[in-house]
Amino acid sequence: MGCSKSKAKHTSTPNSLDSTPLSHPYRDIRFKYDFLKTIGCGNYGTVRLACLKNSPEDLVAVKTMMKERVSSSQEMLETEIQILFSLDHPNIIQLIEVFEDAKYVHLVTEHCSGGELFDRIVAMGRYSEHEAARLLHKILLAVNNLHHNNVCHRDLKPENFMFEDKTATAELKLIDFGLSKFFDKFGYAEMRSLVGTPNYVAPEVLRKEYGPKCDIWSVGVIMYVILSGQLPFAADTLPETYERIAVGEYSVTTEIWRNVSPHAIDLLRKLLVVDPELRFSAEQALAHPWFTQSFPNVTLTITHEVLNSFKNYRVRSKFQSEAYHIIVKHLDANQIKDLKEAFMSLDREENGFLSVQEVQQGLVSTGFPVAANEIEEIMRNVNIKKDGRINYSEFLAATLESRVLLDDDAVWAAFNTFDVDSSGFITESNVKEALRRAGRRMSHGEVGEMMREVGADRDGLDYDQFKQLVRQDTTYLSTSV
Repeated sequence: MGCSKSKAKHTSTPNSLDSTPLSHPYRDIRFKYDFLKTIGCGNYGTVRLACLKNSPEDLVAVKTMMKERVSSSQEMLETEIQILFSLDHPNIIQLIEVFEDAKYVHLVTEHCSGGELFDRIVAMGRYSEHEAARLLHKILLAVNNLHHNNVCHRDLKPENFMFEDKTATAELKLIDFGLSKFFDKFGYAEMRSLVGTPNYVAPEVLRKEYGPKCDIWSVGVIMYVILSGQLPFAADTLPETYERIAVGEYSVTTEIWRNVSPHAIDLLRKLLVVDPELRFSAEQALAHPWFTQSFPNVTLTITHEVLNSFKNYRVRSKFQSEAYHIIVKHLDANQIKDLKEAFMSLDREENGFLSVQEVQQGLVSTGFPVAANEIEEIMRNVNIKKDGRINYSEFLAATLESRVLLDDDAVWAAFNTFDVDSSGFITESNVKEALRRAGRRMSHGEVGEMMREVGADRDGLDYDQFKQLVRQDTTYLSTSV
């Protein structure tokens, strides 16, 4: 399945935002993806199911927006893209890449086939308390990670959570960041717009002066809906609904609530607090007895394979590091299920990041004592952002070695991602463009240095050379380039 320098071109062609003619494959998403069907429509565009060309099982969702329709909201669109690229968590939708041509902007994300949380609530009427706790735990994990990344979603509701697949225990993912906004370290931003969905907006949003705690109120409304199948503040008219929201007027005294535990009602009351200063944070909510008693701490069950991969992780070049972070975007959820569970187990603070202390404690508790300085070295190797903590994709990259050895499809998909002009080679300009589309901007000088580090010649890297690089064997290049 390799692609040598003498072989014909293969198919995979991203876009470019430079002055390249529209007919050039850099700019046309159709050179890389086949559109299958429309799965959603909105004011600004459509969402379609698509697959990689010649790879019908590799499905993605593509949100397509016509530029003339979003011209007045260009800043919001740019913010949405920036936010999505900054987020990396198992319970948040992953933005894979962005295409732009003369008429459209396309956001390519992972595909969630399990439908909306809203639809499952409608189908079930309401959830059992144990299942409700499981779902709310995932929702709060996503929100906690958002807030640790200084992002406020501003439109949390059951329609904006999707299940990864149709199974009963499918992962839950937060989607649609069109109204999201960055805030500063003090929790403030210029958030004065009345945005969101009426039944889920917080009292301070109605006053048009608010911070990230508005998301916590919305989580409280979602919790109420999941447990009861009803909206807490619904009234005959929208003004009446807003009046009830403003004073926090809701009931937990009906027949439905008689079998709901005191812990659940206590957490609900701490989420639906009118004064945001007194309202729980996501961290406080995750530490509430409703969760700690539903999901007590258990002994970590991380496999030796995963721990060995992490402990022995050594990246030999910056190119390998970037390639690994592309590869993890092309792995099937079932392939990395144990890696995801390992990450979530190690993340004791439940914020979506791993610290040196968390990793060391996790390794020690599973019989893999590693010195703090060794862990710090590993984290420096894998931590692209150099912020002293490991996010989800970085952890996957550090524990990926055995998966790369086995999974040719993921390596091939990553090669195609870098080979943006379908030449059969990965050149400096290809790498620069591929990283830009994935939210990583580098100068030609930086990319050139990265390519020279791995011994690439003027033609670039072919598939066999790329495969040897990501599989940690650099002897191939020294003898074949």
